[in-house]
Amino acid sequence: FNPGDWVLIRQTPDAQNGQIAAVGVGAEATLKRIYRNESGVVCVSDNPAYPPQIYSDDVTVYGVAVGFVRVW
Repeated sequence: FNPGDWVLIRQTPDAQNGQIAAVGVGAEATLKRIYRNESGVVCVSDNPAYPPQIYSDDVTVYGVAVGFVRVW
């Protein structure tokens, strides 16, 4: 996604491994690929400039990305 794009989110409380999801971590919200493992939840950015983030259980899934609109 690029700055200014609109992302369409299907509201759901869970995401499967590898899905792009709208997630809340503390007071922040972001779009990340979600992977669950024995350590917790790994949030991975598609932008390689941002390293993966690992959380124990404090991640709230608001929904999964189902499409986007590129705003020119």
